[in-house]
Amino acid sequence: MPAITLAFVVEEHDHLNGIAALQKYVLSNIESAFVLDGIQRLSTLERAHKDANESDEDFPNDQALFLNVLICNSTDNLLYRMITLNNGQRPMTTRHQIEILTSNLFEGDVDSVFLAKEKDNIRKDQGVFSKSDFVLAYIAFLSNSTTVDSQKLIQEKLDDLLANKILEHDPTEDGLQFTQVMELIGRLCANKSLDKWFKTANNLIGFTSSIRSSFNQFKKIGVSEFLDFVDTFEEAFKSFDVAKLKLGRARRLAVAYAIKNYRRGQDLDVTDLTEQLVDVIE
Repeated sequence: MPAITLAFVVEEHDHLNGIAALQKYVLSNIESAFVLDGIQRLSTLERAHKDANESDEDFPNDQALFLNVLICNSTDNLLYRMITLNNGQRPMTTRHQIEILTSNLFEGDVDSVFLAKEKDNIRKDQGVFSKSDFVLAYIAFLSNSTTVDSQKLIQEKLDDLLANKILEHDPTEDGLQFTQVMELIGRLCANKSLDKWFKTANNLIGFTSSIRSSFNQFKKIGVSEFLDFVDTFEEAFKSFDVAKLKLGRARRLAVAYAIKNYRRGQDLDVTDLTEQLVDVIE
């Protein structure tokens, strides 16, 4: 049977030097492992084990089972490796892979951001976001793209697009993790107006798709400074005839552009920002 691939997220792994240390870690933490490749093989093995009669008590221990073990320093890195491994095999959609791997990441709260399931119906509370919106935001962050849930594309082609976007550039190279982005959003959401702004899914997706380019500036930004920028942006966006726009797409693209170019755009007035957004939206 081909090797099953397991992965562990270990932020600090300098102590895992040598086979003995790795073996001890894997055996002690096997319950927290992610199965990156081999779910169907494991299921088949489990069924075969249950079907074995009493004379086969040693099954499957009388044969060697091989494992590939990956040690990843973050969930982002783990997801990238998973998509790299599975790209082209169609075991599940890229979005489904992300939903599975982020089940732990998106539990509870991260610095004033609390992620709730849709059925909880408490999104009006400050700092409480839809979990499904943050899954889309995470895909936008990894792929550097606002095209994360297009209804124009059939699912297979959308999945191809997302996988290729993510694989185009290793999203872990710059060291920025999505949890840091969540913390930033949580800090900005201390303001009720910004909290409401981020709860518009198109704003959230546009923001996370481009934040990589300007995260260092945003680490230093004050809440009032960003609120002023958002006010300017919204006034500029009002200049467009919404009847002639695909509004959701236009807003995502406009927000993505504004965040990506924040350094040179933070001091623009409404007129200048409107002029820049014309080419982006149209």
